[in-house]
Amino acid sequence: MLIGELAASLGVTPKTLRLYEQGGLIPAAARAENGYRFYDENAVRRARLVVGLRAMGLPIAVIREMIRDVSRGKLRRELAGLLSERIRQLSEEIAIRQGHMDELEARYLALLETPRDAPGDCICRALNQHCRC
Repeated sequence: MLIGELAASLGVTPKTLRLYEQGGLIPAAARAENGYRFYDENAVRRARLVVGLRAMGLPIAVIREMIRDVSRGKLRRELAGLLSERIRQLSEEIAIRQGHMDELEARYLALLETPRDAPGDCICRALNQHCRC
């Protein structure tokens, strides 16, 4: 498969594939008589794997370690562990952000409850302070 065809089928650019090749993530392409890169089935499978792992947000260094010896039969277990940990991290981040959002929303609603006759610079309710304005 030519580099442009492979890139298009994977939704990446040929430059991305060349970078993965230079970085040792996918096998070096053979060259056709016209000098074009030609990827065999093994390289195509590896490129699909690398692009798929990148789509999951895995860093290049982690992918390089994971695919170092795919024949070990541990890829699925390693990926499951990584995804489980990332899901845990994201859940924690979401919970923290939800807490921040709830706090801001409460302060916003409190600010909206400021009496109309209060001075224009009174933000005591948003600050959760007793109003002395």
